Amino acid sequence: MAMILPSKLTGLFAVKTITATTFISMSSEGQLEVVDKINHATVISDALSFSEDRQAFALVQHGDSDIHLNVKQNHDWSSDLLKERIKLNQQRGFVHRVFMNNYVRTDKSHGFRALIVMEDHSLLLLQQGEIVWSREDGLASIIGVTTSELPVEKEGVSVAKVEQNLFEWLKEHMLKVKGALMLASAEDLAAIQGMGLRSSEKSKMTRDHNGFRKLLIVLTKSGKLFALHTGDGRIVWSLLLNSLRQSEACENPTGINVYQWQVPHHHAMDENPSVLVVGRCKPSSDSLGIFSFVDTYTGKELKSFGLDHSIAQVIQLPFTDSTEQHLHLLIDTSGQAHLYPRTPEAVAIFQLEFSNIYWYSVEAANGVIKGHGLKSNCDGEVANNYCFGAREVWSIVFPLETEKIITTITRKSNEVVHTQAKVVADHDVMYKYISKNLLFVATVSPKASGDIGSATPEESNLVVYVVDTVTGRILHRMNHHGSQGPVHAVFSENWIVYHHFNLRAHRYEMTVIEIYDQSRADNKDVWKIVLGKHNLTSPKSSYSRPGVTTKSQSYYFTQSVKAISVTSTAKGITSKHLLIGTIGDQVLAMDKRFFDPRRSVNPTQSEKEEGILPLTDSLPIIPQSYVTHALKVEGLRGIVTVPAKLESATLVFTHGVDLFFTRLAPSRTYDSLTEDFSYALLLITIVALVVAIFVTWVLSEKKDLSDKVEVNSFLDTLSL
Repeated sequence: MAMILPSKLTGLFAVKTITATTFISMSSEGQLEVVDKINHATVISDALSFSEDRQAFALVQHGDSDIHLNVKQNHDWSSDLLKERIKLNQQRGFVHRVFMNNYVRTDKSHGFRALIVMEDHSLLLLQQGEIVWSREDGLASIIGVTTSELPVEKEGVSVAKVEQNLFEWLKEHMLKVKGALMLASAEDLAAIQGMGLRSSEKSKMTRDHNGFRKLLIVLTKSGKLFALHTGDGRIVWSLLLNSLRQSEACENPTGINVYQWQVPHHHAMDENPSVLVVGRCKPSSDSLGIFSFVDTYTGKELKSFGLDHSIAQVIQLPFTDSTEQHLHLLIDTSGQAHLYPRTPEAVAIFQLEFSNIYWYSVEAANGVIKGHGLKSNCDGEVANNYCFGAREVWSIVFPLETEKIITTITRKSNEVVHTQAKVVADHDVMYKYISKNLLFVATVSPKASGDIGSATPEESNLVVYVVDTVTGRILHRMNHHGSQGPVHAVFSENWIVYHHFNLRAHRYEMTVIEIYDQSRADNKDVWKIVLGKHNLTSPKSSYSRPGVTTKSQSYYFTQSVKAISVTSTAKGITSKHLLIGTIGDQVLAMDKRFFDPRRSVNPTQSEKEEGILPLTDSLPIIPQSYVTHALKVEGLRGIVTVPAKLESATLVFTHGVDLFFTRLAPSRTYDSLTEDFSYALLLITIVALVVAIFVTWVLSEKKDLSDKVEVNSFLDTLSL
């Protein structure tokens, strides 16, 4: 297949085929002539006028481990205005675009510099045969995020390590002496700064006991995988996945997401953790899938292969095999389920939970949500032990004339809930309806599916549903007349908070829905709890008719929203904060108590003791609550929260064109000492207390002895 390369060259154009690039000139009489033919991957820039009647363009060719940059005149192909060779990291891939600029040297001659865009979407500025600067702009298009623990710090130190540390110590101190004497060069100052960063506690490549140091594994739209250190934000390693690069097998591969594959614990600690990158050969959902496995410590691709089926949905199951590999269920476009890893052990584990595995699919264009379960193995050409047929369990059809699906969201599969009970003001107990099988659905009337203001309040209708994905039962339905999307929502524990626009009030609103289990609250017999016969300790099935009750409330909110997330902690004890990505590309943290549906204008004393805030019509925005402070995350698209080992802390990663990472303590650091805590003062206080106890004990002994002497003297006097 041949294609004409896009360029703006006068009288010259380039035709690219699979094997070569051919340059063809066109004379004033319309005659075509082949100027040159290059067998390497080639990219050309647009023409640049650098003097009167003189135009030049840049030509970039790929070598084995470098690129060749040539600058030629339009009408003189035989000579080169500039010819340079630059060594380049192969992990950047091929050159995709090149832009040229000229400047005048001190000797009045013309110089040229080139800005090139690489396959991994990184930018490089080339001048005088060197890379002046480079920027990883691929990180501006993150499509998937997961985390990986760092290695455990090994006990014991080898002789080689001691010698290396001694050499580094001597080198560092020599550089510091040069810096103190004002003799250090710019390279020395950079080395001193780098040594300071490496010696910092937060930049170590080992785990810390609080779980603050981790690796963020991010997948970009270009198919490149990055490992970012949460301590200082540096790129630990990067890998341009060969499986997601254009080839004869895959014409236009695209990444879907990245998942944790192997997370070693206990007996498997000698294994490095790895992640699974899932992609497709084409952007369409019916194209064949791609698997790639990457070691998160070394950044090496362990293996990759193409699948013999498409990928419509990826379900990470809550099961692992003996090597700590997570089981994944892939659903193809024909509705069949495929189990990975493809091992007999994985099948045996999967068969134990075969009847308890359900999933759902959303066909927004058709207004249909379906629930699916598993049946026997696949039949026909794809028959094997790792392929399973699917059966439709239920379906919900929304009338396209009145409702259009715009948002669906469910709970995080790994969310931890500390307690199901919630003690209210009158010392009664309400039980949260906790289920990982709940789905939040938002629909709008078709006329209101456009931008805000595209429909009148009478034509706009926003309806929200809470659906059980096992049975298809609708647990809750609420209608917002005169409201429209876009709807941004977050689902955590037993509550949902979503953001929408109220056309009647001309203001944004945030609504909260809390779901409680009424069937568990009916019987509170202590003896049944002791004997294990209470319904709180019995297994709960989605097929048993739930007795649920809901509480909801709406509040005005003054800003538009791009994303909503919620803090997550290791044990789920710490209070929740909502993280709201605003239209101003900042992240606002708001206590969940502001979204309590039981808020009233005049709360009673017992409600105040419970922590219920007085009701206001709008939610307050406190400037100090901005997690990003005065910074902006340009083009904010997603907020990811990761629990730390310390229960009071949660890690927050925000990505867009910019990246932002921070650590939050929603309920303050109640389980640790602050960084500015004075240990010296604590030690002095303890020593002073010990000395005081000792002095007091000595004085007490002396007083007791003195009293005994006085008593003996008195008795002697009486005897006389």
